[in-house]
Amino acid sequence: MMRNVTLGLGALMVCASMALSSVAFATEGGSDNIGEGAEAFFAGALPPAGLYGILYYSHYHASHFNDSHGNNSVPGFKLDADLLIPRAVYMSNLSLLGGRYGAYAVLPVARLSLSAGGMPFDRTSLGDLLVSPALIAWGTGALRTAAAIEFVVPTGQYDKNAVLNTGKNYYTARPVFAVSWLPNERVELSAKVTYSFNSPNTDTNYHSGNLFHFDYSASYAVTPAARVGISGYFIKQMTDDVQNGQSVAGDGFRGQVFAMGPGLRYQFSKVSVEARVVKEFFVRNRPAGEAVWAKMVVAF
Repeated sequence: MMRNVTLGLGALMVCASMALSSVAFATEGGSDNIGEGAEAFFAGALPPAGLYGILYYSHYHASHFNDSHGNNSVPGFKLDADLLIPRAVYMSNLSLLGGRYGAYAVLPVARLSLSAGGMPFDRTSLGDLLVSPALIAWGTGALRTAAAIEFVVPTGQYDKNAVLNTGKNYYTARPVFAVSWLPNERVELSAKVTYSFNSPNTDTNYHSGNLFHFDYSASYAVTPAARVGISGYFIKQMTDDVQNGQSVAGDGFRGQVFAMGPGLRYQFSKVSVEARVVKEFFVRNRPAGEAVWAKMVVAF
């Protein structure tokens, strides 16, 4: 989802020295399929039983690709990604492990634009399918929690010789835990934690490392329907990227990013809308930029 883009070998070789060619497939070109920043306010407070449609839009812009020291490593690098992400969520009244059972599915569409070394590239296509057959929500008071296991299936466009890809060509298994604390009618604090286990990319013999991810938010109700707050995310790669049995770039090419920014939310009768902006800091082995997120939830 967020930065669901693989930068091909050709893109990096035309924009940097041969020393940079080792990052060609690093954690899919320094990207991931987590969707960091997609969830913010009320991340752990799941709705009552029913069918819900969620539509996300994200625009991401990066003008740097940072190395392991946080320095821009690709001359002339510029990446823009526009994502439209529909998501279906089903919540039931079925009791499971003391909570309410649910499930969800996500299928993004991405439009990507890359400029590197003075050469432009574009790609528009479907991304990889994300499904969760097991979602459980607990709590109805001040403390709400939810847990899920989700799987990313490589259904998106992928060609190992392409400069840009909207699919990853590997599977991901990801446990998810989310929590929201509502100490009173005005204050909300939420967090979402995931850990991604990636399978190897058999086309490139590349195995992207495991990723720890943390979304966070805090909001305040200025009216019964309107909230303002802050949100962001943190990602830390916990294991090395490995290609042909060797750690990539000598140090595993481990990625890292922290992001923060303002946001607002408005609740209509059966529809809620959010808009958020975040800027990335402390970026290592990834694109470094800013993102705009918009989210709409509709109860059917």
